[in-house]
Amino acid sequence: MKKLLALLFAFVVFFATTNLFAAEPQTKQDSKALFFGLNGLSNLGIDDGYLGLQYLFQDDMGVWGSLGFNTKTYKPYENADEDSYTNLEFGVGLIYYAFQKGSVAAWVSPELGIGIGSADTKSTKITDNSFWAGVSLGAEWWAFDGVSLSASVFLGYENLTTTTEAKSVPNSEIKSKENTFGILPGQGKFQILFYF
Repeated sequence: MKKLLALLFAFVVFFATTNLFAAEPQTKQDSKALFFGLNGLSNLGIDDGYLGLQYLFQDDMGVWGSLGFNTKTYKPYENADEDSYTNLEFGVGLIYYAFQKGSVAAWVSPELGIGIGSADTKSTKITDNSFWAGVSLGAEWWAFDGVSLSASVFLGYENLTTTTEAKSVPNSEIKSKENTFGILPGQGKFQILFYF
């Protein structure tokens, strides 16, 4: 169903914009935008998205902040107890529109963020804390006046600390740490921005 909705969305955007002139990029001082984003395109839906604000304090340069939320409930098999997962993320960064051609602008954004998550099953409780820092490289297309679409890839570092605790055994915490460098697949983003 999610893939069908994504395909339908792409189809509508493509045909709605073929006969329209694209809008002027809003990369000037005092431009403000509210944006909604998705973390990757493999999990389309509002349960793995984020909201944010962007403000350009000078031509082609600004700041942004976002708050993300992800929640899932699932059953591993039919008669199983329901498992749940919740994650909250906060990210901030600078944005610099390096160049533009027509209604498309390429941008660079140094950023950092933190995330806190927990998974709860019948037998275990798992918590994870993450920190990431790096640079997003992206492009933004102004499809209409005041509305743009943006896609990016993230190059950087992520530290993930996971704590697993068995509910039936006291003091049974097991901690693991994972450090990742390079192109981080979970940090690639797709956004729709509304300028005001």
